Amino acid sequence: MPKKKGPEPAPSSREVIKPTDGEVICVVKRILGAEHVVVLCTDGKERVARIPGRLRKRIWIKEGDVVLAAPWDFQPNRCDIVYRYESDELKRLYEENVVSRDVIDQLKGV
Repeated sequence: MPKKKGPEPAPSSREVIKPTDGEVICVVKRILGAEHVVVLCTDGKERVARIPGRLRKRIWIKEGDVVLAAPWDFQPNRCDIVYRYESDELKRLYEENVVSRDVIDQLKGV
């Protein structure tokens, strides 16, 4: 018998994760393999990002995705991916003026 699933929370009630100190919003430019991707960040830098083990099999990341990354203190051209934004969460970030739509479109190359 299949497991009984409870009601799923409405996506609009979920709080959007915003960047805190030391975190930056990025767009995935290229997949390198072995859990590494190249990202273009809103601060103007291109970094090599690592997908940590807790996200590796749960969240699939592809080129063009918008992610939240935390740059390393000791190696500023590298970072860890903290979160991947979905399309409805991006819309809310635009509405709350956390990030501009123009900046994301420019990073994506649209």
